[in-house]
Amino acid sequence: MSSISNIPHESIEIDIGSLELSASRLICLIKPTWIKKNLIFKKLGTDFNNTYYSIYPSDTDDEQSGIVIKIYSVNSDVYTDHKKELELMNEFIHHGIAPRLLLTFNNGYFSNYIHGNILDTNDEHTPQLIAHKLAEFHSFPLKSTNSIDFIDKLQQFIDLFTKKNVTLDEKLKEPHEDNPTFLSSLKSAIGLNTIQIETLDQLELQLKDTSWAELSTEINFIRTVLNEHWSKHNLPIVLCLNNLHIDNFLYNSITKTATIIDFAHCLNNYFLFDIVSYFLELTRNNSENKYPERHIQKLFLIEYLKQTSLNLSSLVYDHLKPTDMELERLCDLCGLLIAPIHLYWALWAFIQGLLNKSNSTFDYIKYGETRLHEYQKYKQNFFLPLYPHATN
Repeated sequence: MSSISNIPHESIEIDIGSLELSASRLICLIKPTWIKKNLIFKKLGTDFNNTYYSIYPSDTDDEQSGIVIKIYSVNSDVYTDHKKELELMNEFIHHGIAPRLLLTFNNGYFSNYIHGNILDTNDEHTPQLIAHKLAEFHSFPLKSTNSIDFIDKLQQFIDLFTKKNVTLDEKLKEPHEDNPTFLSSLKSAIGLNTIQIETLDQLELQLKDTSWAELSTEINFIRTVLNEHWSKHNLPIVLCLNNLHIDNFLYNSITKTATIIDFAHCLNNYFLFDIVSYFLELTRNNSENKYPERHIQKLFLIEYLKQTSLNLSSLVYDHLKPTDMELERLCDLCGLLIAPIHLYWALWAFIQGLLNKSNSTFDYIKYGETRLHEYQKYKQNFFLPLYPHATN
């Protein structure tokens, strides 16, 4: 990966609770002319997974002359290699995919301003913009396409819960302040602290019919299905974004294009995983929480196929004019991938819930339970190759 050794680094942590104060010195290192200016901090998006702010002087009222700061989630080093994330971003810079990194610090980084506004899910052009951006992103050259890193990430997650990797368990045992913070008090006030989950064992009991050992076994099954059965479909392995939340895309009204702002979940994977991830985000944005109907899936796939440079000859004869039968097959394959994606976000959410009990008003545990329920609901379809005589 590209080296980040030439990017300035300051060995300090910025407190998100006092962002304007704690970040001021670093901002002045990047923008010395801002020393005596009042600065505006504007949060980019509402996604609980992203903590991004644009920063610019109040006297210019020009956000585009500013910079962007990202703050990592508390204790995110337990499950994320931020150095690899930065190295990957540094590679993206040379391909025009990511903004230039200006300075890093222990729990985040500054980058050039990212032009655009959060995409509107109700805009009829949004699916087309995301399809085009995914097709472009999937063309990023990989150094190795021999493995599906998504499986290894699932394994990394579950090893934290089964204590095969004790990092999470030891982190939870560290002493913490007993005095309630403003956020923890707010969580209690709005009813998010009805159940206190402090340990891995307590969380496992909360899940009732699911154990970490069972999920660990099923992740081994997922590895088998993907490696032995999905390899027969000859699907291209690409660098997948994996985080398809709408807040991860900014729309530039001048260039009429979308820009990706977060790369923390990037992994080598079958290209269809990103498309299914987008379909699942659509379920969160409709009132009935239903997976999109076939005609919506097909329209998105058609736009993706128009733009892709991937070799999909095993799936479509002419990617500019896919037949309905070819689109049906792609939709069928997408439907089978729903389960492992839900499991990924369930485990991620549980980790967040355990590590960020007093730092967020978002109920990660409840969100994780919802995604785990969806995994249980759809997993039979995914595991069907292991049990060919089972009822689908």
